[in-house]
Amino acid sequence: GDSMADVAVEKTVFARKTSGLVKELGAFDSFSINLISLGPGPAFALFLAILVFVPGVNLMYATLAAALVGVPVVAAYAIMAIEMPRSGGEYVYPSRLLHPYFGIVSGLSRIVNVIIYAAILPFWFSTLVVGPGLATWGSLTSNAGMANLGNNLSLGSPTQDNITIILVGEILTVVLTVMYIVMKPRLAFNLFSALLVVELVGLVVTVGLLFAVGHDGFVNAVNSFMAGQGYTSPGGGTYYQDVSSFGVSVAGDYGSDLTNTLIFVPLVFAFYYMFTTAPNYIAGEFQRSSRSIKLGMTASYILSIVFSVAIIAAFESVVGMNFLNGEVMSWVPGVTGQPQLMPFYPGLASLPMIAAGGNTIVIGLIFLASAAWYILWIILGFYIFSRYALSFSLDRMLPKAMSAVSRRTHAPYAGIITVSAIGMILLPIVAFYYSTVYYPLVYLLFFLPMITVSLTSVSLVRLGIQKKRFAYEIVGAVSFLATAVSAYLVSTLPLLGGAAGFTLSNQNTSYVTIVAIIVGSALWYFGARSYIKRRLGIDIALAFKTLPPD
Repeated sequence: GDSMADVAVEKTVFARKTSGLVKELGAFDSFSINLISLGPGPAFALFLAILVFVPGVNLMYATLAAALVGVPVVAAYAIMAIEMPRSGGEYVYPSRLLHPYFGIVSGLSRIVNVIIYAAILPFWFSTLVVGPGLATWGSLTSNAGMANLGNNLSLGSPTQDNITIILVGEILTVVLTVMYIVMKPRLAFNLFSALLVVELVGLVVTVGLLFAVGHDGFVNAVNSFMAGQGYTSPGGGTYYQDVSSFGVSVAGDYGSDLTNTLIFVPLVFAFYYMFTTAPNYIAGEFQRSSRSIKLGMTASYILSIVFSVAIIAAFESVVGMNFLNGEVMSWVPGVTGQPQLMPFYPGLASLPMIAAGGNTIVIGLIFLASAAWYILWIILGFYIFSRYALSFSLDRMLPKAMSAVSRRTHAPYAGIITVSAIGMILLPIVAFYYSTVYYPLVYLLFFLPMITVSLTSVSLVRLGIQKKRFAYEIVGAVSFLATAVSAYLVSTLPLLGGAAGFTLSNQNTSYVTIVAIIVGSALWYFGARSYIKRRLGIDIALAFKTLPPD
């Protein structure tokens, strides 16, 4: 009799038998979303900019070692997405396999992570891509108007104009939001994949261009460009030599410190390879989920390694890492003794543009590709937030309105509108108080996903015990160890903290947020459970004994 009663209760807990999402994604989509999540463009733009803060690192060795550390995480996520193919996976796994409370901690960590991205990515789009890109393009083609506009939109530029930066970010968010609500999922995903192709083509052109001009060609291009800017070397050398010497003086000789190279490994894992988790956000929308997810995750992970090796090889052999470090360090506030600054910020897009010899088509392509980096991550945020809000809502952990899916397009529009609105409200705060809010936010961007990945890994161990699959237990345990150890090292090693910009004061702000999530999740689950029990006489704990509707 009890089991019949339980079934009846479960039916009332899940009044809705489907999520409203459509199963129409395949292996290529699994590949696309995972490579977009990894983001070789923006990730290596970051590494090339922070390398200077950990003296003597060899980025190639650190990246290859980090790729090995990431393998158990890819394996753990692929297994979980195949065994429990549901959208909002990182919330579903711990809530079903460990305890509903852990599901909320995991899901909420990912949701807060996405909310921060919704605020900070439109700002980065303007200040790290559009601004420096236009400033470089204008400087290289002697277009003063374009160069000035670029500098107004560049982070740290003396003419940084926050109002314009906010406008660009808000318009971008509105346009993307409207597009993703009115387009059918298949069309929306095709656009998503097309933008990925733009990013990848841009990286291929960037790397190919550098190898084509070669080291001497690049050095000559830099020296002649800076001579045109009126540079004369105080020691009778060249601009390239002066900047490279400055780079060695402030950051040590590139690749000279094995210990620091090892220390850099968890940072590359934490900001790059750990994000090989994306098919799990939308796993309920794949046809033939097992094959699609396996193929897509394997291919995207391999390609993420190939792109990272190609980018580093081009910068090591053509640009020269001591020159790069000297250029980056010259822009750090408070640094003295550097040669004359270039008229634009040095980076993954701008330095290769110098090698284009003023060819506007090549410069334009590199610029468009770099613009795609952050647009892709903003759209990825829509996918994550809307699917997690939907999963929470189906379990009665969020109001029913959050699971609203458009009948015409099957887009979960409630989640997309919510995350965009929050991002738009927070963007002006990010722009005007960037130096205050940036560091705690960046710490959370790296730390919160580590909570989620750790809980997913532990869920796999539990699944292995349930199914008597020892291999699952091993993969889950190793994935957990890789993530937890990296989280500990990046949080506690002063060198890595300095590189990523964590200091004690801003970490405290972050710790408060993390504690709020851990305590808040308990209040949320037990509060919702007792409220619904009192009001409707239903124990929602029963819903967590089965998988949510498909």
